[in-house]
Amino acid sequence: MIDSAPAAWSYSHITGMLLMDIKGTFPSVATRRLVNMMNIRQMDCDLRQWTESLLLERTVEMIIKGHAMDRYIVGAVVPHGSPVPPILFAIYTSGLIKCVKQYESEATGLSTLDHLGWVATGSNVNHVVSLLDRCAAKCIKWGRTRGLQFDTAKTEAAPWPCTRGHRKHLRPNMIAIIKVGNGFLRFNTQVTRWLGVGMDAHLTF
Repeated sequence: MIDSAPAAWSYSHITGMLLMDIKGTFPSVATRRLVNMMNIRQMDCDLRQWTESLLLERTVEMIIKGHAMDRYIVGAVVPHGSPVPPILFAIYTSGLIKCVKQYESEATGLSTLDHLGWVATGSNVNHVVSLLDRCAAKCIKWGRTRGLQFDTAKTEAAPWPCTRGHRKHLRPNMIAIIKVGNGFLRFNTQVTRWLGVGMDAHLTF
């Protein structure tokens, strides 16, 4: 992701990234859809049955001073606090990046559990914004068919400008607006600092 920016500068292009947050990650998982996805991917039958049992037949029992309380059915779809939820969610959303890439081959998708990033490179800021606009629209459309929503309040747009020589045209216009769902946002120059690349001498903040 970080290497793509200097590579773009060598062609006098700029790079921008859209970071999208998936709202209510684990509770949004539809059990039947997840199991069907595992079936389509021809995953082990025993693993599919175990997953279905875990998500549909899970109960909780509290024991206080040796006395067992009544069992209750757990309402949450995917359990928290173990390595299982991230793996199941990765399977559940595995087709998202591939789906968007079919329409936007110029963009690169990056997935980190409940966050999705799109990196786009273009000859000018309008080109980059247009690519990120369409990636966001495709993600939201894909998510609606699977009960997933993206939290626009936590969505960020990060620029990777270049200040080498006189390449001022490679500095993204901070007034440029990216459309995400029913909202709009501008490039946030602090995002690249959070990613640990803010001290690069070739970046402007």
